[in-house]
Amino acid sequence: MLIIYWGFSLFSARAKAVKPGTYIEVSLPSDISESPYMYVQDWEIQRQTDFFSVLDAIEYAATDKKVAGLILDMDSLSLPAQQIGELRVSVEKFKESGKKVYAAGDGADASSYRAALLADKIVMTPSQAASFSIPGYYASYPYYKTFFDKAGIKCSVLSTGEYKTYGETYERDAMSEGMRQQVSTLLESRYASLVEDIASSRNIEKERVVQMIDSGELSFISPVEAREKGLIDETMHYERFLRTLSKKDGEKPPLRDISEYAALPNVSKSKASGKDSIAIIFAEGSIYMDDVNPSIIRKESVITPDVICGQLESATDDEDIKGIVIRVNSPGGSALASEIIYDAIGRAREKKPVYVSMGPVAASGGYYISCQADRIFAGRETLTGSIGVVSVIPTFEGIYEKLGVNVERLQRGKYSGTLDLSKGLSADEEALLQKSIENVYAEFKQRVSSGRNMDMEKLEGYAQGRVWTGDKAVEIGLADEVGNLGDAIEAMAKKTGLGSSDVTLVESGKKSMTMARVLRDNIARAQLEHLQIAGPIEDILIECQKLLEIREEPLMLMPYELD
Repeated sequence: MLIIYWGFSLFSARAKAVKPGTYIEVSLPSDISESPYMYVQDWEIQRQTDFFSVLDAIEYAATDKKVAGLILDMDSLSLPAQQIGELRVSVEKFKESGKKVYAAGDGADASSYRAALLADKIVMTPSQAASFSIPGYYASYPYYKTFFDKAGIKCSVLSTGEYKTYGETYERDAMSEGMRQQVSTLLESRYASLVEDIASSRNIEKERVVQMIDSGELSFISPVEAREKGLIDETMHYERFLRTLSKKDGEKPPLRDISEYAALPNVSKSKASGKDSIAIIFAEGSIYMDDVNPSIIRKESVITPDVICGQLESATDDEDIKGIVIRVNSPGGSALASEIIYDAIGRAREKKPVYVSMGPVAASGGYYISCQADRIFAGRETLTGSIGVVSVIPTFEGIYEKLGVNVERLQRGKYSGTLDLSKGLSADEEALLQKSIENVYAEFKQRVSSGRNMDMEKLEGYAQGRVWTGDKAVEIGLADEVGNLGDAIEAMAKKTGLGSSDVTLVESGKKSMTMARVLRDNIARAQLEHLQIAGPIEDILIECQKLLEIREEPLMLMPYELD
């Protein structure tokens, strides 16, 4: 039955052939993954449309005689800054064909507008209800200490360095100076890139762009006002706009969604192994020792030694694979899992060259697994570095007291009860745990020093948990070159004497999807969907769950999210 179903699906895909004059609508889901990934939905195993399949499809469309142009859907292009840069490369290649690129939508924010600036023409809905808003960049982080004090929860946050601020939101009432300095610097960097993009694409003086954003002149205005200011080209309802693209008056041109187009057999790149190939391994998501995260339900990728090390070993043992490119998009996670993956990359390097391409974020544990590579490519707006270690130890003695629960303890061994949730840490216990993470931090720096050929004194100035943008990381020696995945592949092709098209994809996140698992995951999904909790209560419950998950090991994690 499965064979019949797959055969029918393949036949259906081929039956929907691309018609002459077709426009490809580039509409991306907000949770688009970089790696091909399977998940369960509506009792079926689905394959997530991945970001790089979309980029490949855009570049293929440039050579497809039946494709007339691209339409970027502004309402679905809120991508991380680094991915906008990679989208730019593919769109520019498409433009070289002479075909037009349009952007259209009902709304625009800083992210989607930066993507829209790649188009030859920007069209938005002519309504006061439609929104164009470029107010700048903003970040907010809730601090839980006062709430935790009232609830009877105490968090001991042990960290290394002024800038390793992960966990401070549990221990403090207000932002530390290190956190404030880092986030402010990164927001300024994002702001400068936005101003540069608008000024160059719309032919407006930078000073005028800065004045409009800072004064609020571009905040929550209508597309009509945006057009008057020269920020977009035309206001028109989407259906009417489509009819202007057709050669037949009053008719719409043929349209295909980018996900459908990317899935067509002749569009999707062959992933079969062949002689003299380059392997691509995707390391995306938080780093765990085991896949305890219900990612198959949430449609989220995770990184585990079991998967990544297996892929590295497979690629290393395959004589047809001449080099390995690892795409890292991770804020970090487990220190031990990061070390195991680091060692596996080292073993692979003994036999073959290994390059790393950094995605939107490759920080802390994400940087740990990257620093072993022969060559590191970082996007200009990649967030990387964050070389440091943190442990967050929650205790709930206050809750026990409030509930009238008396905990009796029996102990043999001075530190046998250190991680008991029902009591706080003693000064000796805290000192012992601090010494432990300092040792992990020293090991982290040693790994970076060896991988980047950098002396420890110099490295310390770039460590202490500090986050760097990709261009700065190249400048200080934490990465080798500003570039994207395509640049890394091209460099590996030159290194191994191959063509950049000779690429084998080694898929990450592959699951053994038995019927029992499909059943289990759908039941779990149904349970989650019936839990109708939202707003700050949901946020607090998520934070409490996170505290329980991270309390038993040193962590290498980014201290904040930015995009």
